[in-house]
Amino acid sequence: MSTSTRDERAGQRAGGGGGAGGGGVPPFDRRQLARRLSMDAAVFWLVGAAVVASFILALWLHDRHAVLAVLPVAVLLAAWLALNLLSASASRELPMIAAMTEHDPPAAERRLAQLMRRPGLLGWVRLMLYHRLAVLRHRQHAFDESAAICAAVLSRRLGPARAARPHLLLMLVEASLERGDHASAYAALSELGQRKLSLVESVQRLALLTRYCLATGQPAHALADLPRRVELAELLPAPQCGAMHAMLGRAAELAGHEQWAQWLWARAELLCTPQQHQRHRAGHFGVALVDAMEPVGI
Repeated sequence: MSTSTRDERAGQRAGGGGGAGGGGVPPFDRRQLARRLSMDAAVFWLVGAAVVASFILALWLHDRHAVLAVLPVAVLLAAWLALNLLSASASRELPMIAAMTEHDPPAAERRLAQLMRRPGLLGWVRLMLYHRLAVLRHRQHAFDESAAICAAVLSRRLGPARAARPHLLLMLVEASLERGDHASAYAALSELGQRKLSLVESVQRLALLTRYCLATGQPAHALADLPRRVELAELLPAPQCGAMHAMLGRAAELAGHEQWAQWLWARAELLCTPQQHQRHRAGHFGVALVDAMEPVGI
């Protein structure tokens, strides 16, 4: 991606209310995520321990002070239910935030900031809020922060949110390639290769693997099983499909397959705008492959 494009995206993010002062989310800090998760767990453990202690106290006071026996149990159970309701409410907003991220990024960031300030969230719910933040930063082409968030969330146990792991890995691969961090991209691609993926995730992984092979000077690997790659590329939206054909065309050029290269570049030109095709010819293939087909329902 060009410097001008990065600067433009950074300007859009700054103008969209990013940062604590504008009602947005502050710059990501892995230690802050760890602190928030620890505080959430501590709140649940303390309330849970208090509920157990209140039951013991209720049994001891049962025959002496019936009202005093029931009151602490009722209060603590209400607190326990309130904590779970806060988490349930936040989890129900995840699909809405996904839609807002696409159509109104500043509003999505403001809502994320509000939800992240809630204390006592279930661990997987807080991690999914950070997943949404990673998607937002990825769309803004803030790839350093997107990669950092994905890596931090992937280092935690996702529990009920484990279905989001492939998407986090895909974003990490793309962000790492944008940053030139081929080691991180390879590690994430390797884990994806060991997982059972949906068709959408498989297409995304294949496109990113092709880009990785080009970036690391392995054009022959990029062309492996070419007919299948072309067939799967056609499942992508037009800009991403064109980028895939362009990457394969560049790989064919580097591998000395001129006829393949001509055919692939011709297909890429049909699928892309003149500006996109010019960028591909210059070797810029970053077209947000993961964004284009983000899984729904996570």
